[in-house]
Amino acid sequence: MEQSLNCNVQECGAQLTGQAVVTVCRSHAICLRCADSHGFAGQPPYACPVCRQPLSSSQVCEQLVRPSEEWKSVALSGLSPTVVMECAGRALCFWSYQMTNQISYQVRKNSKLNDYCSELQGEIENIWGQANQRIATLTTKLRDMEREDHTLRRKYEDLRLTLENRTRELSQSQELYTKLKQRVLLSQNQEIPPSVSRSRTPIRAPGAVDGGQGQTTSQLPRPVIPVGARTGVSNYFPASPGYSKTQPGSTALVEWNKPAFSQRRASYSALNSEAVR
Repeated sequence: MEQSLNCNVQECGAQLTGQAVVTVCRSHAICLRCADSHGFAGQPPYACPVCRQPLSSSQVCEQLVRPSEEWKSVALSGLSPTVVMECAGRALCFWSYQMTNQISYQVRKNSKLNDYCSELQGEIENIWGQANQRIATLTTKLRDMEREDHTLRRKYEDLRLTLENRTRELSQSQELYTKLKQRVLLSQNQEIPPSVSRSRTPIRAPGAVDGGQGQTTSQLPRPVIPVGARTGVSNYFPASPGYSKTQPGSTALVEWNKPAFSQRRASYSALNSEAVR
C-alpha cells in the first residue's frame, strides 16, 4: 500500500490526497485549506506556518500529490539526465524527510498513548481492587445479615408458638372460670331460703301508705308493756338511753324482736357482695 503525505501543520495533520503547497524552507507540505488560512493565496512575502520562516514566491510551489499520466509524460520532458537525476534525488530527500517526520510523530504519539494507557491501566487496577474489596465487604455483610435473619426467624417462630400456647391456656382458663362462676352462682341460689325475700321487705306499721304515692311511711310504734310484766329475753336492738337491756313484754314482742335469719347472716352478706361484683 502506497504511503501518503500528511499536512505538516500540527493542528491539522490532514492527509494530502489532491494538491498541496510545498515549501523549500525545510521541505514542508501544507494542505490547501491551511495555506489559504495562513495567507498563501495573497501576495508575497509569505511565512511558513510550520517553522515561521519567511518565504518568497519562488520558494513556494503548488504541487500535484497524485498527478495524471499526461503530467508524468511532460513534467520532466526536455531535461537532461543530470537534471532529471538531481530533481529525482531532491524529490527523494523530500519524501524521506516527510516519512521520517511522520514516523517520529507517530512514535511520539504512540509513546504518549502508551503512557496514557499505562495511567489508565493503573487507575483501572486501583478501581478494580477497590471494587473487589467492596464486593468482599458486602458479601461478608450479606452473610451476617442472612445469619441474623435466620436467627430472627427462629425467634419469631418460637414467640409465635409461645403466643399460641398462652392463647390456648388463656382460653381454657377463661372457660374454666366461666364454668366455675356459674357453678358457684347456682349453688348460692340454691342455698338462699324463701324467707330471704320476705325479710328484705320493709316493715310498715298498720295503716301506712306506700311512699311512691306521695305519702311517707309511718314508723312502727313502740309497744307499751306493763311495768310489772318483765321477761328475761335480751333485747335484739342496742340499748337506748333510759331503757334497760331487758324489756317487759309478751310473746308477740319477743317474736317481733327476734331476727328472722340470724343464723345465715354471714352467708347472705357474701351473696350480696358477689351480686354487686
